[in-house]
Amino acid sequence: MGTFTTKDDAKLFYRLQGKQKGNRPTLLFIHGWCSNLAHWEPQVRYFSSRYRVLRIDRRGMGRSTSTGADCSAKDHAADIAAVIKSVGIKRVIAIGHAGGGPSTLELTRSCPRLVKAAVMVDAGLYPEPSLDPPAGFGERLAPMIAALDSPKGKTALKQMYQGFFSPKCEKSIARKAVSDAIKTPLDVAMSELKGMVANTEAIAGDIKQPVLWLTATDANQQHISSHLDNVQFAQVVGSGHFPQLEVPAQTNAMIDTFLSQL
Repeated sequence: MGTFTTKDDAKLFYRLQGKQKGNRPTLLFIHGWCSNLAHWEPQVRYFSSRYRVLRIDRRGMGRSTSTGADCSAKDHAADIAAVIKSVGIKRVIAIGHAGGGPSTLELTRSCPRLVKAAVMVDAGLYPEPSLDPPAGFGERLAPMIAALDSPKGKTALKQMYQGFFSPKCEKSIARKAVSDAIKTPLDVAMSELKGMVANTEAIAGDIKQPVLWLTATDANQQHISSHLDNVQFAQVVGSGHFPQLEVPAQTNAMIDTFLSQL
């Protein structure tokens, strides 16, 4: 484990584990909204005997600090690239979950020599949203921000996170993830939602590397394929929004199959 200090003095906590066999790229796991690097633990256990594994708490979440400024997908991608460079990694497979999706796509687009391929875990692909007036994906983001920016913001955050998990999910897993999430400062939680106001369709349109689009529900494959040149699809069964925690065996197998094809 280690800490990287950014140019604006944010402290980014990361963990680098596992064994590198041959010239295999490092698996880079990027967590979602109000999440943290521990939410990839089942993947570390599965892959670390064969791959080096890098996980990072994005700024303001987990053990990482924030400078208080809003953080865009480009900002997060720059943070992540700086950490990768600091530990001497030359090539990664970027694996991003949900709200970490825009950052994962941006890193993949902006660093094609660094990112060999990407895996998107229950993430979205959409045109530029609007918050005022709410339009597109902004119709979902705006009421979430409003709920957090209220006297009952912490309660709202807890209720939102509880709704991410399937009723079939093991209770202790969901309870721990929710407990972690509500430790996120509300200003960071709101800033992160605003940071999802990104044209992920346009970002994806510039990506040439192979991508696995892994979801818990049906994906609009035609729409996604129209923006990504080289994409495969996978869908888990019996999961909510956190397939890496709820059905890790399925998630790991699908990622492993994708990696074997690279």
